[in-house]
Formats: sequence, C-alpha cells, structure tokens
Amino acid sequence: DRDPAVMGATLNVIEAMARVDVQPFKDLVPSLISILKQICERRLPSEYDYHRIPAPWMQMKIVRILSIIGKNDQQSSEGMYEILGDCLRKAEEAGINASNAIVYECVRTITAIYPFPVLLDAAGNSISRFLSSKSQNLRYLGVTGLASIVERHPKYAADHQLAVIECLEDRDETLLRKTLDLLYRMTNPVNVEFITEKLLHFLRGSTDPYLRKDLTGKICRIAERYAPNNAWYVRTITELFKISGDLVDPAVATNLMSLVAEGTGDENDDEEADRVLRKQAVELYVNLLSKPPSRM
Repeated sequence: DRDPAVMGATLNVIEAMARVDVQPFKDLVPSLISILKQICERRLPSEYDYHRIPAPWMQMKIVRILSIIGKNDQQSSEGMYEILGDCLRKAEEAGINASNAIVYECVRTITAIYPFPVLLDAAGNSISRFLSSKSQNLRYLGVTGLASIVERHPKYAADHQLAVIECLEDRDETLLRKTLDLLYRMTNPVNVEFITEKLLHFLRGSTDPYLRKDLTGKICRIAERYAPNNAWYVRTITELFKISGDLVDPAVATNLMSLVAEGTGDENDDEEADRVLRKQAVELYVNLLSKPPSRM
C-alpha cells in the first residue's frame, strides 16, 4: 500500500504470523529490504520522524521480521546483510534514545540470522559503546545484547569481558542479575579462573538469598565444567563452601571428597599427581580447621 500508515500496521500482522509459520513470508525479504531502505533514506513523509529519526518503530518492526525470516536460512540472510549494516550505521550516527533502540534490534537480528563476520564485528562495536556508557539503560541494553551474541558466537565474549565485570559495581538489581548471568554464559576454559574469582568476590558481599543460591549453583557448574586442574577445583569448591555453606548441593561435597580420596580414577593418570593433590587438600583443610569459618 502507498500509505505508510497502512504499511506500518500490516507489519504487526506479518510479524505475529511469521512467528507461527515463517515459510509463507520467505518471499517478502526483497520487499521488506526495499521498504527499510526507503525509510533509512528518509523517503517517507517527515511526519513519521521521531526526534529526526525516520520512522523508528517501522524500522525496528522490519528488522525483527527479518530476524525471524533469516534464522537458519543462509540464502535469505545474505540478502539482508547490506541493509542491516546501513541501518545499524545510521542509527549509531544519530546517537539518541530512539536510534539506540534501532541499534539494539539490529544487534539482535545480526546474531539471529546466518552469521556474517563483518556484521558481527559491527554489532560487537555497538555493544561496546553501550557497555561503556554512563547511562544505566544503555548498559542494560549492552549486557542483554552481548548475551545474544555470546549465546551463538562465544568468541566475541573476550573482547568485552572487562566491561561486563565493571557492571558488577552497579547498584541496580536487574542489571546485576543480567550481568551475573552473562558472565556465567561467557565462561570458558581460558577465562574460568578470572571469572570465578570475580563471582566469588561478588558472592561474599551479597545478602540476597535467591541471588546467593543461584550464583552458588552457577559457580559449581562452571568449576566442574571448566576446572583447569584438580587442585584449582578443590580450592574453589572449598572456598565456595566457606561462603555459601548449606547452599552448595550435597552432591558437590560428595564429588569433592571422592576426588580427594580416590584421585581421578583414571589408571593412566599419574599416581604422584593424586598424592600431591591429597597433600595439598590436607594442608588446606588443616589451615581451615585452625580458623573455622562460620558457614562451614
């Protein structure tokens, strides 16, 4: 329809129906791209502008529809790359709240469709700006956006690790929970020691019962999954017991005792390594018994 208002209303219906069954809407990609291009080039009447941003709600709606259509579809995704890059760049240049919302939707779409490294790099740069912002709302968008990137493309996590850690200093509870969950998702064999140390430090100062229980479980899981060696695992889980006490799953204590008593259980492993581990564990626990912590 030539009337932008009618076209905009139609987008709502298309998005809702595409979420149910995307297949009938695959052929709409060229039309959606054409409409988005016209909007970005300011070909719509100025009455659709909002703070000098051309039809921001239509832009976000089209970008979301492209996300649905492009998911797991390389051919459809390849047709979107150029317009998504242009839309993201122009929204970045505007730098106001309405354009930041468009940036966020572009980032989510870029991470949802078939991956294109150039766009992923651009999305990462946008996230970096959000994370370093003084605005609490933008930092929240940054954490949420980075979570969508890390979920599908974990290698981009390392570039923003320190910026995410800084969000732990924020007093906003919602942002803190999002940040802790993101750090959990970002953990890998390379950064497990650094992130676990930060999570334990945060846990020591937390008084929220739900948050403490949730974070205790997360630390247990990443320690079991990514422990660089058995000695680190023993030290980390022991420290977790000191901090969280009964919040730690009893099965974790059983596994810890089995590891110390029996070693790895692998006949090919060095017996000397198991002996050293037991010696270190005994020294650790003797030291703890000399100063019994209140939570143990």
